[in-house]
Amino acid sequence: MYAGHAGLALYGKTFRPRVPMAVLVPVAYAPDWIQWLLTAAGGPHNPSISHSIVSVIIGATIAAGIYSGVSKSAADAAIVGLTYFSHWPADFITGSKAIWPNGPEVGLNLYQHVTADVIVESIVVVLCWLAYRRSLPDPSKAKRIDWAIPVGLIAFQIGFVLIQYPAIHDPIRQILTN
Repeated sequence: MYAGHAGLALYGKTFRPRVPMAVLVPVAYAPDWIQWLLTAAGGPHNPSISHSIVSVIIGATIAAGIYSGVSKSAADAAIVGLTYFSHWPADFITGSKAIWPNGPEVGLNLYQHVTADVIVESIVVVLCWLAYRRSLPDPSKAKRIDWAIPVGLIAFQIGFVLIQYPAIHDPIRQILTN
């Protein structure tokens, strides 16, 4: 899941408005960033190290513990931990992830059905954004600029799919070059 992780961060914000998005978004993507950093540092390209359910539970516990020390609020820390943990079930839907490092992988592999993946992630983004929007004060709800959040995240998802699966946009390239 790509844009859906940001949607889940919005959803977490619904319950604990005091927790900054600048905390929730990085926490929602943390397993991806850990994997990218390990790979960039020359470590093994083994997603199960950062994405197994065991690794995600450990990461969520650490993130919640750190945030608890900063915020002094167990409820705020719990949302940080749950937002981190949301990465695994979201990736279970779209891909296949290990239960423990180097263990068997399970998942629905929605990535194999690109159109369905974009639709599901778009629905997740819109539903999470609608929940977030309900938590805002009334004057903020009336602003049309708020729609930039789900529209931008869905555009991000589509762009990521086009980058990841270049054959999908080959017809677009043909139209532009002819």
